[in-house]
Amino acid sequence: MTSSRNVVLLIGMVAAFPAWFNFDTMLVFGFQTSTIIANRRLLSSISVGRKFPSFVLRSTEEDEIEIEDEDEDGRNPSSFEGSNMTITEYPHPVLRKMGDDILEFRSDKLRQICKEMITIMYQATGVGLAAPQVGLSSRLFVYNPTGDPQKPEFERIVCNPKIIDYSDEVEVDDEGCLSSRSGCCMGSVCRSTQIMVEYKTEEGAKVRRQLNGFDARVFQHEFDHIEGILHFDRFCAEDRESIQPELDLLVEEYPEDNGILEPDVTRKANLQPMPLPRRGWIPPAMEATVRNVQIKLKGKKKKGGGGFGGGGGFGKK
Repeated sequence: MTSSRNVVLLIGMVAAFPAWFNFDTMLVFGFQTSTIIANRRLLSSISVGRKFPSFVLRSTEEDEIEIEDEDEDGRNPSSFEGSNMTITEYPHPVLRKMGDDILEFRSDKLRQICKEMITIMYQATGVGLAAPQVGLSSRLFVYNPTGDPQKPEFERIVCNPKIIDYSDEVEVDDEGCLSSRSGCCMGSVCRSTQIMVEYKTEEGAKVRRQLNGFDARVFQHEFDHIEGILHFDRFCAEDRESIQPELDLLVEEYPEDNGILEPDVTRKANLQPMPLPRRGWIPPAMEATVRNVQIKLKGKKKKGGGGFGGGGGFGKK
């Protein structure tokens, strides 16, 4: 991915929305321009801890930013066409359990479950869905990083997965989750930019793949689910505090008395990468790049505007 295009997009956003631009937004737009394919359910907010008019940022195949209205209140649909399953919400205990291994492959039952999960994922405008999110304690999830039902070639059915290697290089981006009503509980999450994974398909075929960028982020998010980890377990203290009222509302609306609020202590202590230490934290490998961009932007401002997008920039090359 070339970096100069990202500079154009970034500076364009500064010009369009100067009142709220800061380096939190730069982290989202700059380092992750190609991954803001934003599905309103995964990467839909702009900057950490701020409230903005409700709209969603999407990147098209041409890497352009589109804005569309988002009028939903965050609640999941109460039913889905083609399935009796519904979205399981926090603090249901199944979301905190380690999923059980899939033992029987090539079965009509497993194929049907996977088919329904994919259907629900699209109807809920998600890019991924794990078995615990539909009330099943199984090591199973489905995803399509494009979020586009017209692109089934990108669909993945993942059984009994393992992440056998995490890159040292990490990136920070905003995540939401269907099981906590998506945009209601957004916050910054640190993920490895590259992972090596192993899993089986619903037919029992063994798969070993290296995943990068947004594909890797979605896989890590869904993998957390079958480990009993929710995305906000990875938040820094400030982001967790900012969404606590929304979590409290979910707890209040949960009809049973068996809810589990926090993850297993040992599993949380062993998270890879580690949860963010503080709001606005920048991966060390990116600090020098951020400083360079800051100087570049200040220089452009002093010159009173003009053309943008000349060499340099930031992001992966």
